[in-house]
Amino acid sequence: MKLTVKVKLLPTSEQKDSLVKTIEVFNEACNYTSAVAFKDKKFGQVGLHHLCYYHVRDRYGLSAQLTVRAIGKVSESYRAEKKRLHVFKKHSALVYDQRILSFKGLDTVSILSLDGRFKIPIIFGAYAKLDQRRVRGQADLVYSKGNLFLFLCVEVPDGTPFIPQGTLGVDFGIVNLATTSDGQQFSGKVVDSVRTRMTTIKKGLQKKGTHSAKRHLKKLSGRERMFKRTTNHTIAKNIVQVAKDTRRSIALEDLKGFRVTVRKEQRERFGKWAFDELGRFIAYKARLSGVPVFFVNPRNTSRGCSQCGHIAKANRKSQSEFVCQKCGFSIHADLNGAKNIAARASVNGPIVTGAPPEERSSFSRVASRLL
Repeated sequence: MKLTVKVKLLPTSEQKDSLVKTIEVFNEACNYTSAVAFKDKKFGQVGLHHLCYYHVRDRYGLSAQLTVRAIGKVSESYRAEKKRLHVFKKHSALVYDQRILSFKGLDTVSILSLDGRFKIPIIFGAYAKLDQRRVRGQADLVYSKGNLFLFLCVEVPDGTPFIPQGTLGVDFGIVNLATTSDGQQFSGKVVDSVRTRMTTIKKGLQKKGTHSAKRHLKKLSGRERMFKRTTNHTIAKNIVQVAKDTRRSIALEDLKGFRVTVRKEQRERFGKWAFDELGRFIAYKARLSGVPVFFVNPRNTSRGCSQCGHIAKANRKSQSEFVCQKCGFSIHADLNGAKNIAARASVNGPIVTGAPPEERSSFSRVASRLL
């Protein structure tokens, strides 16, 4: 399967200035090409190449391959939507391919700029293990908060699949981010605390409106998202490891088209709940470990009794309390839902087994291209 690995570049100040300038000129060329494409209604890469190639090279001084990549980026952006002019930000991602980007061992990258090629040291997390992976296709150079990063598409082998001896059901929630059919719960208290604190700080800074406050806001941007992403990675890794150790498959809710109505006071809390991301993380980590994943219909999993099967809205006494109106069975509501998900997967079989997140329509995809 293919994954995206984030690699940090460690350039000198001169190399950094040159690469940032290359990103800016590249996006100027993209905006010029986009204007031509929209005006002439030619969005295919070949047609745009004939229209713009020499003009872009002469006007912006890009190399041949950087010009090709700029035209390709514009053409790709118009595939999904052609009714409006596409405008690229000053520091949108610069797209590289193997002709203008190469690796010199595992600690240095050779990258093309307006001032020629640079050899720049790189660092990446221990989890990336680039020596065990093969870089595939394009890579994006991104300038963010004063640093340069490469986002690499790498190919990794799937884990060895096994015949599951049972199913581990997983129920997503807000109070408890995830609950397994074994009774393991991952509380959302810490996430809620961070969300509340960050929201309060941001509101105060926005109200103040000073230059110092705006600088502080910029510094805070992305911290909450990064924290939640790390939390979801940790939960997903734990769930997949339990399933692998006990040789069980994992059952998740198929949330395609699923909508939930919440009260006004809960909208911010629910809107910032990253269950979509958590589901994708579980799916891809399971595939890497060879753990089968089943997706089941979520309808009535929270209202049905996991003991006798009776379905009634009154069964759900509160967020945490479930008491069956027919047989009197009492259990934590999230655990009841997880048991129903596991049972439904065992009866109906998999909708998709071990599918990578990019192939699942049930969980909306995060854009791979940083525009």
